[in-house]
Amino acid sequence: MKYLTFGFDDCEIYDRTLCSLFRKYGMKATFFLISDQLGFKCDFNRYGEDTVVERVSPGEIAETYKGMEVATHTAAHKCPIDDLENSVFRSAEYLSELCGYTVKGMAYPGGAYTDEHIKRLKNSRIVYSRTTECTHGFKKPDEWLAWGPTCKYDDEDILRLADEFISSKSDEDQIFYIYGHSYELTRKQSGCDFASFEKLLDRLSGKDDIIYATNLEIAENLMA
Repeated sequence: MKYLTFGFDDCEIYDRTLCSLFRKYGMKATFFLISDQLGFKCDFNRYGEDTVVERVSPGEIAETYKGMEVATHTAAHKCPIDDLENSVFRSAEYLSELCGYTVKGMAYPGGAYTDEHIKRLKNSRIVYSRTTECTHGFKKPDEWLAWGPTCKYDDEDILRLADEFISSKSDEDQIFYIYGHSYELTRKQSGCDFASFEKLLDRLSGKDDIIYATNLEIAENLMA
């Protein structure tokens, strides 16, 4: 089977636009939320321009991410994680209350993790955790608690990888996992903006042999 999935971190308000795009193209994605920073807002300078960092609010979680998957990016995005109980398990419990289902996925802040993290997570309800170690391939992970994505959405090889995935006829299960941050799409240069990302979605959409799924749907299906 061929699976396409996305993972977007940090829960800024541009997730709203992304969710609308995924619904438009019949796709699913996983959004990794920083639970203690929901509703946070502050002035910021990004990409050489004054702007505002604003994260989605707790009250909008269920509606904003309807049809998608909510997962944890820990409570406060501290890197590396030094307290799984407070950073991960408490965060997942709170997000579960907000979205109305059990949160079972996470992404490591900064992609940083240790063997001890994996060992302890195996005894929790967390099913998978994403790193930032891009594989540039489609093989399913050997360790779901150290799941490396294929690439970032603005990778210079993204279109080649997309076409390779579309044309692939492998008998093995394949996963095309694209990750990023929704605020990155506010950049104006081609290949990095919302317009370019929508073109990518259009390129990958409507394929009968591709399953469009959340991170958790893929992990639970292939682990079964």
